[in-house]
Amino acid sequence: MNGRIVLVTGATGGIGREIVHRLAARGDRPLLVGRNEASLQTLAQEVPGGEAMVCDVTKRHHVEQLVEDVINRYGRLDVLINNAGYGRFGGALEVPIEEYAGMMEANYLGAVHMSLAFLPHMLQRGSGRIVNIASIAGLTGAPNLAGYCASKFALLGFSESLQMEFAPRIQVGVLCPGPVDTPFFRGVSPFRYFPSPIARRTLPPSVVAEHALRLIDRPGIKVIPWTLGMAIRLRRWFPRMAVRVTGHLYNTLLRQKSASAVSPLTGKE
Repeated sequence: MNGRIVLVTGATGGIGREIVHRLAARGDRPLLVGRNEASLQTLAQEVPGGEAMVCDVTKRHHVEQLVEDVINRYGRLDVLINNAGYGRFGGALEVPIEEYAGMMEANYLGAVHMSLAFLPHMLQRGSGRIVNIASIAGLTGAPNLAGYCASKFALLGFSESLQMEFAPRIQVGVLCPGPVDTPFFRGVSPFRYFPSPIARRTLPPSVVAEHALRLIDRPGIKVIPWTLGMAIRLRRWFPRMAVRVTGHLYNTLLRQKSASAVSPLTGKE
């Protein structure tokens, strides 16, 4: 079914940009939501039927105004894709507490604000779809990603709860990709942050976007790539072994980083 009104938060990022282009290509009407008006307007000019709508999803009054604007203009919202968010790498004691709060606000509460604001309108119509872009970090802890993992764990729990409470009228899908080649890494190789078995499976935003669109029609919890999905299943079956193996992989990575950061002549960075 095409011609749907689909709102995408974080629309100007790598994954969001790919999603809105694909939505337009299949005949849907994408509403592009983000904080940077200039970037949104530029993207809207590239996307047939796209409309830029400035909103900070971490601010409740911004979200309430956005919902009012969407309902007044279109009378409905068929699909909400919560994609806005960010991550901060660093040891649990190195990342400032403000960043923990910031990731929880953007990655979790932003999706909560948007979902709860649009849900009454979807329920009134008797139908609606919500797709939340989470992460494999929402299914397993990882060193140097404590705050990010916590925010994505929260998003997974919230999403499953909504599905249980409102299905079949409202269907909720959750996408959990592994590392994605986006500005998340700030130009640094994923191999700096992830063990090789994970970093080698870094996904292009186009692949993530394609899977996100599939969840509109077939909601569920989807882990990509499938190899990491299998690893998550093994973690559930053998949790202690999985924790030991994961710890070993990351400890090996840490030793490699420490060795490469030390000069062989001076012993200093």
